[in-house]
Amino acid sequence: MSGRPPLVVVLVTDLDQRLADELRPGIIEAAESGRDLVIDMGGSGTIDPAGLGLLVRAHRSARQHGATLCLVAPSRFVLTVLHTMRLDGVFPIYPDQATALSGLARPAVRV
Repeated sequence: MSGRPPLVVVLVTDLDQRLADELRPGIIEAAESGRDLVIDMGGSGTIDPAGLGLLVRAHRSARQHGATLCLVAPSRFVLTVLHTMRLDGVFPIYPDQATALSGLARPAVRV
């Protein structure tokens, strides 16, 4: 976990082109600054290619800068899309925000 608190984004609608365009600047800026990201998808039933692209780009950027992007409560549809695109193992997935924030707070274990 970086020194700054994670950026928590709570989606209240589907992650489509319009929403992805709206969220992109803030999410990418946070990822590029090495800030952990928690994307709460509890209010988002579906995701389109633009939304998926945003998550993948932000994940890569966060990882390059020593941060993590995790998903909270993705719908069955979103989980199916992630599985179909072979991305289901890429994002840490948590059932709720508290668990996600707790997971990010734990120091990484190096083997």
